[in-house]
Amino acid sequence: MTNDSELHALDRLRGLVEKAMRGAGAGSLDLATDLPWLWLVRRPAPTPAGRGILSPSVCLLVQGEKEMLVGQQVLRYGPGCYVQAGMAMPVSGQVTRASEAAPYYGIRVDVDPKEVAAFVLEMRLQLAGGDADPPVVTVERADEAMLDVFVRFLRLLERPRDVPVLGRLLKQELIYHLVTAPGGATMSRGAVGGQRERAVGDAIHWIRTHYNEPLSIDALARTVHMSPSVLHRRFKAATVMSPLQYQKQVRLLEARKMLMSGDVEAASVAYEVGYESPSQFSREYRRLFGAPPLKDAEQLRRQPVAAQP
Repeated sequence: MTNDSELHALDRLRGLVEKAMRGAGAGSLDLATDLPWLWLVRRPAPTPAGRGILSPSVCLLVQGEKEMLVGQQVLRYGPGCYVQAGMAMPVSGQVTRASEAAPYYGIRVDVDPKEVAAFVLEMRLQLAGGDADPPVVTVERADEAMLDVFVRFLRLLERPRDVPVLGRLLKQELIYHLVTAPGGATMSRGAVGGQRERAVGDAIHWIRTHYNEPLSIDALARTVHMSPSVLHRRFKAATVMSPLQYQKQVRLLEARKMLMSGDVEAASVAYEVGYESPSQFSREYRRLFGAPPLKDAEQLRRQPVAAQP
């Protein structure tokens, strides 16, 4: 339940985002800031579902409502909630409530898992125990202290001279609130503990960097020093999909990027992302995106580009 102080902080944030967006122009959708890892997001109307890779980040929803599909799990959230991703994850997301009069507003902070680990270890934070495999993506409610950090982020942007120094300190404060909040294990996973805690992250990284290669679960399990059955169970608990399903989504999303560049054949892209059969590629592409490869890419090139799903 949001209290009066949190509502006041959300009102302040809404005003600050509106001010920044007015300065950028009415057509702006994703606004980069002087902090290279901080983005402001605006949508003037509900959007169709968009698929992509959600990078390690936290996005606070200031106004509107959104829905995200992670595997088979549907996450719905509104003002004062934030979605956090501790690792790269294929997702589908859409804005479900927004209008010209009351746009969807979000504030996104990109987070490097290595900086989270370094901060946790440097500060010697005692993190609460939890599931061995916390979800890679969760939705949580921001408390007043966390909302205040976002307010100070936007206030800081009005003082360019202070941005290089104070921006880094504020980001560390945000990381502190994230890893100590309920659901903080999503951000701190892999930051502490042994090989078992890092295994799923290592497996995700391997698949992301070798997505166009054949995937052997036995070989991947040896790479991350786990048995195949344990890796499969822990991977699915964290990502809501199997390693092979994860690889398939990454392949198709990478193919979509290539197709959007134009002047490429679907068959060539199929081989480049690791498919042996162009017909299988086309079937699975259409099943995921709802249209054949070239038609889907053509439709996407006519739409505004969004930074994240």
